Amino acid sequence: MRNILTFLGFSILLFSCSILDSDLKVKVDSGWLLGSEESGVLSFKGIPFAASTEGVNRWRPPQRKQPWKEIRSAQDYGDYCPQIKRDTLWFELGKTSEDCLTLNVWTPKNSSVSKLPVMVWIHGGGYLQGSGNIPRVNNPEFVKQDVVLITINYRLNVFGFFAHPSLLQKSGNEMVGNYGLLDTIAALEWIQRNIHLFNGNPNNVTVFGESAGASLISYLMVTPRSKGLFHKAISQSAAVGLAPDTHINKQVGFNISGVDIAKKFVKGTGLELDRSLDQLRQLSSDEIIEQLDPRTVFGPMIDGTLIPDHAGLLFAQGKQHDVPFLIGGNSWEASLGRQIGGGFSPKFISKLVPKKDKDILYPGLNGEELEDQVFGDLVLLSTGRYMANQMEYVDSKTYHYHFSYVASEKVNQQPGAAHSDDIAFVMKTLGVELNNVSEKDKQISNSMHNYWVQFAKTGDPNVPGQTHWTAYNQDNGSVLEIGDTIVLRNDFLNERINYHINRGADFLQSMTKQ
Repeated sequence: MRNILTFLGFSILLFSCSILDSDLKVKVDSGWLLGSEESGVLSFKGIPFAASTEGVNRWRPPQRKQPWKEIRSAQDYGDYCPQIKRDTLWFELGKTSEDCLTLNVWTPKNSSVSKLPVMVWIHGGGYLQGSGNIPRVNNPEFVKQDVVLITINYRLNVFGFFAHPSLLQKSGNEMVGNYGLLDTIAALEWIQRNIHLFNGNPNNVTVFGESAGASLISYLMVTPRSKGLFHKAISQSAAVGLAPDTHINKQVGFNISGVDIAKKFVKGTGLELDRSLDQLRQLSSDEIIEQLDPRTVFGPMIDGTLIPDHAGLLFAQGKQHDVPFLIGGNSWEASLGRQIGGGFSPKFISKLVPKKDKDILYPGLNGEELEDQVFGDLVLLSTGRYMANQMEYVDSKTYHYHFSYVASEKVNQQPGAAHSDDIAFVMKTLGVELNNVSEKDKQISNSMHNYWVQFAKTGDPNVPGQTHWTAYNQDNGSVLEIGDTIVLRNDFLNERINYHINRGADFLQSMTKQ
């Protein structure tokens, strides 16, 4: 009798759970998922959009995930992609594995709107570190303006960008080298196939990202493989455009080839080059990570197919995807250089500009203040302006911004908006980043969030009650400064920025003639 009662009780429990969970079950093309609910928002975390990349799949394009038979829990984030625990890591790194090609979906439970706009966040981290699983970029509040938020993961460092000579010789028709970029494309393809199941509109997808994530968006804008997979793009603090891109098998300027970067890595492991690819595939991801030199940068490379040429040149030729584009950067981007140091330090970068030119462009500035301004202008802000300028060759509108607001608790701690400070304002996750969030902080965050979401919805960021944001062109030089006040500025920092654009464009052209 006791066994019967126990069985009945267990059956009732299972039945009640299935009723409670009925709204949380979604069947995607690989199988059933069970998500969670929080504050009227449904979340589905750790969804595989591709197979594990370990073993024979290491250094191959992402492969389709095989279907699963049982209901798969989507209540926890997936594994982090393998990466070094560097001093610059800004989050607590959880379990890592090569089965990390997952994404997270946040969607309103009850929306009066069908087919919601979709916003896909691509994280930064210099292609070396980062994740789409962290609290800074996952927020149920984000979707309450009737959008679907997706955060994705992609392979990093040597796992994501690797051009071993044997790969070029033996991969047949498979693309080689840009595996991290291929991962982002695979995620966008998954979204096209499945996002309607989460009340998302596959015909209204916006990619947005910061730093390396924004740079990946620059490559997504020019690769033929991503055409039609997204319909708007937001680029926050990208460094791709004016600087020459790495080429897979030849040196360009100071950039050694992707093949030579791979050879340098193999040499550091002590393996023989000819046999090293198979041997490297036999090592665990932890053993690979132990062999990495933090000074070696693995990143996207021109291969003639996925990335046909330098992104900046392709933009200048009007070969970018014709989609509405929102782009900008922060007032203290030099914080990144001060964190990394060495050849990327503001002190070093500032020396690339002749003193006589600095005296004219930056009157009254000296020391670290001068170095920081030169760094921000040369490395990031001029690149953003250059890419905005090249959008004149397509029909879609471009919106340009400059983020200079400093959170109240940081006002006496830093000279401007640091690299990546904008993320928490856009995502409305200030409580994750700050100990004390002021009303002014909330006001700026709400305004910024509203602009971004409205842009994703319509291709035009303007919303009633906020400063009007005029579309950018070279004639008006219209830049929305998001600072203590939000104000539209014409010809913003034009003399300084155009100086760096002209020098950078000349250098880029000279490098491509080699």
